Formats: sequence, structure tokens, C-alpha cells
Amino acid sequence: MEVTMSRETDWAVFEKAVEVTASAVRGTAAGGQPASYVGDVFREVYRALKETADAMPPKETKAGF
Repeated sequence: MEVTMSRETDWAVFEKAVEVTASAVRGTAAGGQPASYVGDVFREVYRALKETADAMPPKETKAGF
């Protein structure tokens, strides 16, 4: 069974990936990194956040205690 995120959750993950990427590369802007570096960082951050969000139980799930 493939789990898919809602559009709102996917958008929140995207926005957070943008924020994290901006923070991560802010100090490297003067360091002469190629533009592709930012894209690589974003892809990895987005992938990690999406995997984490997919692994979380659905909001409707009751606590197990």
C-alpha cells in the first residue's frame, strides 16, 4: 500500500525544505559554490523531510496507550 501525503502536508514539507536549504547554503554564497550545489542540497533536504513525513502515522490514528 502506497502512502501519499495530502496536498497541505506536501506543501508544508516543501516550504520547510526551502527554509532549511536557505539556512544551510546562506554561508556558502560567498564561497563560490556553483548554483547546482543549492539544488543538490534542496533535493536531499526535501527527500529526507518527505521520508520522515511518510513514516509518521496518520493524524486520525489513536495513541497506543
